[in-house]
Amino acid sequence: MNRQKFLSTVGLSFLGAALLAGKKKKEAGLLTDCDDPITPPVPEGPFYKDEKLNRSDIREAVKGTPIQYRFKVEDKHCNPIKDAIVDIWQCDANGHYSDYEVEHTARQTWLRGHQQTDQLGQCSFMSIFPGWYANRITHLHAKVHIENKTVITTNFFFPKEIEHEVYQSPLYPNGQNPIKVLEDIELRVDKDNKRHDTLVMRVTRDKNGSLVANYTIAVA
Repeated sequence: MNRQKFLSTVGLSFLGAALLAGKKKKEAGLLTDCDDPITPPVPEGPFYKDEKLNRSDIREAVKGTPIQYRFKVEDKHCNPIKDAIVDIWQCDANGHYSDYEVEHTARQTWLRGHQQTDQLGQCSFMSIFPGWYANRITHLHAKVHIENKTVITTNFFFPKEIEHEVYQSPLYPNGQNPIKVLEDIELRVDKDNKRHDTLVMRVTRDKNGSLVANYTIAVA
C-alpha cells in the first residue's frame, strides 16, 4: 500500500470512529442534535425558596459587580422552548442568601427571581456577580420548569479569570475563592471536572464594559 492510500485509509477509519463516538454520545443522551451538551444537574442545596418573583432585575439594593445573565432553553433536537420558567437564586458579595433566619435575612428577597422564555427560548436577568462561602466554588443556582414540571435543577459556574478579576474589588470582602472544583461539597463525588466544565457560563463584556454571562440550557 502506498503512503497516500495508507493515510487516506487511516483518515477514513479515524473519521468513522469519531462519527461512531459522536453517535454513541447522542444515543446516550449526552449531546443535543447540534452538539450542545445536555445540561447536567447539581443538587438544590439548602437555600431555595419559591418566592414567585417574576422579575428580570433581581438586585434590589445589593452591592456588587453588575452582571447580566442570558439564558436560552432548548430541547435535545435544538428547538427553543417557549414559556419555560427559569428560576434563579444566588448569594450576595458576602456569601449570604436572602430570606433565611440562619442568614439573618428573613423576609428579604434580593438575588432571587424568575423569568419566562420568549419564542426564541431566551430570557435574561440583571444581577451582581455572586460571592462565595465555605465548601463551595462560586456558583449560581437555577431551576427550569416546563408545563409546571421541574425539568432541571443545577448550578452555573464562572471562568476563573473573571472571578479572580471581580474578587479584587473591595465590594467582595472574602477575597479570592480558594476552593478547588473537586473540593466543592456538591462536585466532589465526581472523578473529574467534566460536569463543572459543562456548566461554566461564557462570560464577556458588552460595549460599556459590563459583564454578560451566556448559557444554553439543554434539557433531555
